[in-house]
Amino acid sequence: MRIKPNTSGTHQGRQAAVLQNSCITSGQRGFTLLEMMIVMVILAIMAAVAIPAFSNWREQQAVRNAAQALLAQLKQARVLALSENRSVRITFTATSYIFDADTTGSCSRCKNESHNLSEYSGKLTLSPTTTRTFSSRGTANSGSITLTAGSHSKTITMNVIGRAYLQ
Repeated sequence: MRIKPNTSGTHQGRQAAVLQNSCITSGQRGFTLLEMMIVMVILAIMAAVAIPAFSNWREQQAVRNAAQALLAQLKQARVLALSENRSVRITFTATSYIFDADTTGSCSRCKNESHNLSEYSGKLTLSPTTTRTFSSRGTANSGSITLTAGSHSKTITMNVIGRAYLQ
């Protein structure tokens, strides 16, 4: 492009005119269909490589986040049992758990908060399906809880004095 100066000497049209480069013809502008197809193939190959890695990463993050949330609930259950001087139960199923479960039907202070693991991932499972009970002294029945999604898993271990650890 070249700029043509205003040589008319009038105040009207003081802006310079733009001249198109004479060597560019209309057939030389833009992209060809072949170039666009090559770009599309490259993008498709990149997506084919990235999508499985992203799915694997999402499963790993779902297990990690669910395990941290469950660990926090276990610690909260222990503190609640100590502070309210009562037993607090967490009941586990394959795909959910109930925090402060009222298994007797006579607990007026029990929360019965249900937590579904599908919030994190539809593939997430919990094992074993059992109940962990924290006594009014903070002690609990020991054991481990495993969260699994695909090839990823995290284990939470509880000891007799009620402390839970993520492994």
